[in-house]
Amino acid sequence: MKNSAFIITLALSLSIALLPSAAQLDAQSAWAKSKKTSNTEKANASPATAPMEAWRDLTVPPWAALLCIHGLSLHANSYASFGKQMGHLGIPTYAIDIRGFGSWQNQKDTADLDFPSAFEDIKGALVSIRKAHPGLPIILLGESMGGALALQTAADNPKLVDALICSVPSRKNQGQKGTNIKAALGFIYTPNKELLVGPKVIARATSKPEVAEEWEQDPLNRSRFSAKDLNHFRNLMNQNRSKAQLITDMPVLFLQGASDRLVKPSGTLELFSKIKSSDKNLVMVGSAEHLIFEQGQFASDMVDLVSNWIEKHVVTGADKPEQTSKKQAQGKAEVEDAGSFKQALGHFKIAEGEILLGEYKKAEEHLSTTLQVARGTALAARAHKLLLELPEKFIAPSMSTSAKDSLALTSLNAAKDNTKPTILVFCAPWIAACNTLSADITAALGKDADKVNVVWIDADQEKNKPLLAEYGVKPLPAILYLKKNNEVLLYSLGDPGPTAIHSRVQQLLKAEQ
Repeated sequence: MKNSAFIITLALSLSIALLPSAAQLDAQSAWAKSKKTSNTEKANASPATAPMEAWRDLTVPPWAALLCIHGLSLHANSYASFGKQMGHLGIPTYAIDIRGFGSWQNQKDTADLDFPSAFEDIKGALVSIRKAHPGLPIILLGESMGGALALQTAADNPKLVDALICSVPSRKNQGQKGTNIKAALGFIYTPNKELLVGPKVIARATSKPEVAEEWEQDPLNRSRFSAKDLNHFRNLMNQNRSKAQLITDMPVLFLQGASDRLVKPSGTLELFSKIKSSDKNLVMVGSAEHLIFEQGQFASDMVDLVSNWIEKHVVTGADKPEQTSKKQAQGKAEVEDAGSFKQALGHFKIAEGEILLGEYKKAEEHLSTTLQVARGTALAARAHKLLLELPEKFIAPSMSTSAKDSLALTSLNAAKDNTKPTILVFCAPWIAACNTLSADITAALGKDADKVNVVWIDADQEKNKPLLAEYGVKPLPAILYLKKNNEVLLYSLGDPGPTAIHSRVQQLLKAEQ
C-alpha cells in the first residue's frame, strides 16, 4: 500500500468520517468518540483505511497533538479516559486500531496481525494529524506492544515525530515460559490454530476484577492468537533494542509500572539505556500495574506528568497559546499554584527514575527543583526524604569560603564581623526535623554557647535563596560549621542529634586553636 494513497477514517459513534484536512476535523463535534458496540455493530475497516478515535476539546486552543498506539489485545478506544483529559488541556489526542485488532477483526483479509501495514497506518496517521494541526508538535505515545510500534516508528521516521513516550515497551515477560512453549510447538505443527491467550494476559496485567471483567467483555478486544501471530509479535518486540539506538535527537519519556506483573522493569531499564538521545527521562510509576494509560488502569496524575513533560521538553513558552478555559476564571493565583504542583510532581517522578538508573546527580537536580516549587507541601516532604537518601557527595554543601558582604543579611554579617566561628543552620518551618533542632543545638553547645555564633536561615524566604545557592544547600535541615575566615569546615544534614552536633562543634573549636 502506497503512503500517498493512505486515508484515515475517524470513527464517530457508528459512522465513519474522512480526515484529510484540518477544516474537516474542526467541523466535527467537540468530542469524537465511539460507543460500545456488539460484534455485528462494529465499524468495518477496509484495507485502505485505519480506524481512528479522536478526543479534542474545541473550546481550548491546541498547543500540541498526541497519537496513541494501543497494546496487545486492546484497541484505539482503550485510550478514551486518557484522551479526553488530554484534550481538555489543549492537546488533541488520537488513537488508531492496529492491524488485527479492534475493527480490523471484522474482515478476513485484515484479521491477522500485520505489523508492516500497521507501520504504514501509523505513518499515515502522523501525516494526517500534521495536516490537521500545522505547526504543532506531534508526540507519539505507545504502551506495551504499542510502545514497541511507537519506538520503532520514531526511530525510522524522525521527521514525522517530535517526541516519543513509551510505556513498558520491553518483551521481558514475567513467567511466560508455558505460553512460549505452546507457541513454539504450535508454530511447528499448527501455525494457524488459535490459542486463547487473553485470560492469561489479563490476569497478569491487572489485579482489579472489575477491569478484568471489562476487558474480557469488550467485543473490540482480541483474546485469541495463532502461533504465527505470536511469532510475529515476538519478532516485533525483538527489534526494539536495535531500533532504540537509532533515536538520537528527540525528547524521549519512558514509563514503567512498579507493580507490573506482566513485564519485568529490568527490561524497560535496559531498553531505556539503548536510547542515544541526550534528552530522555524514565519514570517509575509506583502504584501502576502493566497498563498506565489504557483500559481502566489510567490515573489522572499521569495527565499532569505527561502534559508537563511535553510542555518542558517539546513545546517552548512562545509556542503555547494562552489558555482560555473556564479554570482561569477561578483566579490567576489558583491556576499558578496548580501548575506549580504539576511541575513539581513531574520533577519528583523523573527523579525516582533517575535514582533507579544510578543517575544521582540528575536525581538531585530534579528533587531540588521539586523542593523549590512545592515548598511546604507533602510532596516537598517526600522529595526531601528522598534527597537525604542520595549518596552524600551529591547533596553535600559547598566547602568554599564565602565573601563577607556577599549577602545583605545583618545577622549573618554580624557573625562574620566578630572573631567567633559560626554555626549556620538552614531550616524551614514545615520540616518536622527543624522543630527539634533548636533544642538539640542548645543541648549540644552547653558551656560552649558563648564561643560560637548560631545563625538561623529560613530557607522559605525569598531573600535567602541566594544564600542557599551560595552554599549549595539542598536537603533541609542543613548545618554548616564555619571557621572565623568563613570557610566551611564541617556540615550536618537532617537533625543528627545533640551528641553528633556537640562532636562537630568541638572539632570546629579545635580547628581555631
